Amino acid sequence: MKYLFLLLITVSLAFASGNHGCTETSTTINPHESGSDAVTLTIVNDWTLADQILGIDFFDGAGDYVLAVNNTDDIIQAYDPATGAPTGTMTLDAANTSAFGLAWNNDPDTDTYYVNDFQQTVLYYTEDFGTSWTTTPAPGGSNSRGMAFDGTDYWTTNGTGGGLLRFQPGVGTATVTIPEVADQPSGLTVFPHESNLGIAVTCYNTHSIYFYDWDGSAMTFLGSAACPASGIGYSMGLAYGANGNLFWSYWVGTSEYHLAELSFEITSLTRSSWASIKTSF
Repeated sequence: MKYLFLLLITVSLAFASGNHGCTETSTTINPHESGSDAVTLTIVNDWTLADQILGIDFFDGAGDYVLAVNNTDDIIQAYDPATGAPTGTMTLDAANTSAFGLAWNNDPDTDTYYVNDFQQTVLYYTEDFGTSWTTTPAPGGSNSRGMAFDGTDYWTTNGTGGGLLRFQPGVGTATVTIPEVADQPSGLTVFPHESNLGIAVTCYNTHSIYFYDWDGSAMTFLGSAACPASGIGYSMGLAYGANGNLFWSYWVGTSEYHLAELSFEITSLTRSSWASIKTSF
């Protein structure tokens, strides 16, 4: 199924900017947190897009793609992580009209994709590349925004209640607090951090990325850094790429979205490859 990303070439058109899922009104204009000395973010690439690009994930199989939700055109759009060019699409369920977060199960041979909806209390998932979709209860109800899969568990931001939810679809959910994030969280990704799981979170209105270490039972705050761009309206999605960089999506207004590639450094971070951490779960 993954080869369809290469075959279904598409060019997306500009459209209205709405349906972002932000329910919070910022009291200041596009604030940046001061951040901490523990984290450094650097822009490697920044592509301007006419496509809506909300919650994102990274596909690393026969090819590498940044996957992004576009609920205006009812698709998941794939982008080339080296050029930012669109390469193909998957059709969302027709009922999934307010999709935001996306999580792939990290298995290119039997791939499953979960997508939430901020107007509904279900997750949509497909095991046949969008030919058919099934629903299961969403752990955060309509509060879920960004999602990620760590090789065992799925994670989602709790977009109006704060914190994170760690879950198995249809099985159970645990709440994990992240008190450092006072704004409404949007994007989320996971990455290898030393022998543990690293987690990064961004917010709609406070334009910083917050980094955490999860050891399987406790969350440790590692630090934060201001998003290294100007003119940000909303921060949308985060994904961890096969090259060890972050991919970040943001909106600057009207119909202009950006997909940026960020290198990052965390003090005392010992990187291992994404492939090695996935096999360790």
